[in-house]
Amino acid sequence: MLLSLRAFAEALFSTEEGPPSVERMDWLMKEMDEYLLLAGPGARVIFGLALFVVVWLSPLFIGRLPTLRSLEVPERVEALTRMEESFASAPVLAVKAFLCVVYYEHPDVQREVGHVGPSTFPMRLGP
Repeated sequence: MLLSLRAFAEALFSTEEGPPSVERMDWLMKEMDEYLLLAGPGARVIFGLALFVVVWLSPLFIGRLPTLRSLEVPERVEALTRMEESFASAPVLAVKAFLCVVYYEHPDVQREVGHVGPSTFPMRLGP
């Protein structure tokens, strides 16, 4: 699941310079793994289903097969954009929402977007 999620995230957070750094994507995947573990089995199942639908359906919106992971980043961006603008937008928005909650907690990202205060969403719930 994390490989597919990484493919989605690389497209979602891609800029004109390309996808985020390998280090930032590694951090995001580690945080998402922990986040989903803490969210519980029900949330993991629903999130996994949404991601599954996106990974397999989004390439069809640009006439490609078989999965999102097989596409280059610009093609992923186009596939996700078209799916998000279609009748099938709900799973894209669900995965996007979870990723954004975690991604924008990274200190470098907060600086890049101009956030100057402390983190507002504590990710660590345990010791």
